[in-house]
Amino acid sequence: MAERLIIVNGAKGGVGTTTVALNLAVQLGHLTGKRVALLEFARPFGQISLMLDFSPRFTLLDALERVNRMDAAVFASMLTHHKSGIEILAGHLHAAMRAEQRQAITLESLLRVQELACEAYDLVVVDLGFVNAAEWASILKMADTLLLITEPTELAMGMLNRYLDAVDSSGIDRTHFQIVINRALRNDEETAAPSDKNPKQPFFARLPNDFRQVSEAVTLGIPLLTSSKSTLVGRYRDMTARLIAQPPSSENPNANSPADSRAHSSVAVAAK
Repeated sequence: MAERLIIVNGAKGGVGTTTVALNLAVQLGHLTGKRVALLEFARPFGQISLMLDFSPRFTLLDALERVNRMDAAVFASMLTHHKSGIEILAGHLHAAMRAEQRQAITLESLLRVQELACEAYDLVVVDLGFVNAAEWASILKMADTLLLITEPTELAMGMLNRYLDAVDSSGIDRTHFQIVINRALRNDEETAAPSDKNPKQPFFARLPNDFRQVSEAVTLGIPLLTSSKSTLVGRYRDMTARLIAQPPSSENPNANSPADSRAHSSVAVAAK
């Protein structure tokens, strides 16, 4: 079984959740030398194959259609091995889904994909995108580590509080979310400081805003270089090292049976 399942989700759309998930997965592989899988659950379409400039032979949709008929070895064969060292199950592409494909996208089937990934790999990172925490609680509760991505704007901080309110109603302890400030600037401390609008829990990490470097990486079809001495890469490296050093969450439902965690999760979650 995987040593750690890390779910990365955004407090709102457009805060760079996929970029964080991708570069976290690469750093995990670089720092540990272990097998790392990156699963792209973010909706409505996959971005990682565009960011890394590859055409996946199989996507999340293909795995979901076959999820009840394959074991961990077959599942692993569906992932794309990237030259950075990680293996990726890319999100579905910009094509109209058939009716049966829509029916395959349920929380129950996504949970099974996570389980197969945890059977096949040492470390698993899930890019969940922006979802309603209360509706996706069964997915979130599977995680050993939960990263919640936001950015230092008034809107994003307001949405962060709303997200955590939804977490409270889902039965998940909000303190299990590690809050990461993405695209931080030196003068953002006031905006991101604890206040009546912001959560009273500390931020786990701040990733500086380096638009040029991120844009160049996307243009070249590569993740941020692990060997780079840039401040941004250094922060990713430090954040990843801290996550590795942390013990898994005590609320990780992997301690429960898979059947228990999926009991009430057969809700369709097709892209809207």
